Formats: sequence, C-alpha cells, structure tokens
Amino acid sequence: MIADTRSARRPLWWCAVAALALGGLMLRIAAARGGLWTDEAWSAINAHDAGDPLGVFLRINSDNNHHLYSLWLQSIGLTASPLLARLPAIVAGTVSIVLAAALGRRQSPTAGLVAALLFAVSPVLVTFGSEARGYALMLAAVLAMLLLATSASADRGEARTAWGLGLCAMLGMLSHLTMAAPVGLIALWVYLDRRRELGSARAPRATARR
Repeated sequence: MIADTRSARRPLWWCAVAALALGGLMLRIAAARGGLWTDEAWSAINAHDAGDPLGVFLRINSDNNHHLYSLWLQSIGLTASPLLARLPAIVAGTVSIVLAAALGRRQSPTAGLVAALLFAVSPVLVTFGSEARGYALMLAAVLAMLLLATSASADRGEARTAWGLGLCAMLGMLSHLTMAAPVGLIALWVYLDRRRELGSARAPRATARR
C-alpha cells in the first residue's frame, strides 16, 4: 500500500519539478536579455579571431576561454543575438534544476523539491545560467557526475557508470577548467566509499573502474 501511494505521487512530484524548472527557465531568459557584458564580448571576439575550432584550443591563450562555449560562440558568429549566444547556459542552468531535484530526492521528495527551488531562484545560479560563459555547463556536469556516482552500486553497472562519469568529466573540463576540483573530490568520495566496503587493498582498483 505504501509503495502504491508513493508510485501514485511520483507523477505529481515530477510535475512540481517541471513547474520549478519552467520558472527557473523564465528567470534565466529574462536575465539573459541585453547586450553581452565585457567578458562575454571578449570571449566572442576571441572565438571569432581564432578562425576555426582548432584555433579555440591552440590560439586562445587566456583563462577567459571556456572551450565548449568558445566553440558555440564561434559557430554562431559575432552578429548573433545575445539571447542566442547565451542559449547553452540557459539550457544547462535549467537542466541543473532537474538534476538537483533528482539528487535531493535521494534523501526525500521534499528535499528534492527544495533543492529544485533553490537552484531555480538562487541569484548566483540564475546569473550563471544567463550569461555566455561556461559555468552553467560545468555545474550541470558536476551534478550529473554526482547523480551517477551516488546511483552506482558496489557490483552493478560499473562499466556504464565509468563511461558516464568520464563523459561528464570531459564535458565539464571543456566547459571550465575548475571542473578539476569537483572531479578530484568525487573521485576521493568514491575511493572512501569503496575503501569502507572493500578495504584499502581493493579500493583503488574499484575506484578506477568506477
């Protein structure tokens, strides 16, 4: 009976998450209006001057180069509207609301909704999700990595999880190089979790597989 009640409530829970994500999307679109600010414009100019995708990686020697975003800015050109330039950040910021809800639901449905609400309306996250920078993409990659890592069990789905974690780490690093810190912390968490279950001798190999 309890399981049936929970199953019946799940669609309502997802509808609430969708409503929060829609509200967060509207906030990000509203915040994304207006011209590009200094670093955004600088990124667009650098991407244009790089000439081609390879140039994004080899010819922009600046920490203002968020590689995936530079590729996007290069592909749409300097004459694109600011809203189009900020589109990947808007999408990633909205997706992060849903990912935060899924992570919070591991504790309870209420925790998931609270997490979604905070991610939807937090001023700094709305800013990240409405500017032509790589922060929102990196944050989405971090949340996806956490979701995968916490979903993994000791003896099931290791190969799939490893590929998913690797892809998220790569996309996050290409979005912003500070992704290295979350990757290291998640790897440490997985190692400590494996060590608790498998012991010190087997934990490093299990962590590498995961």
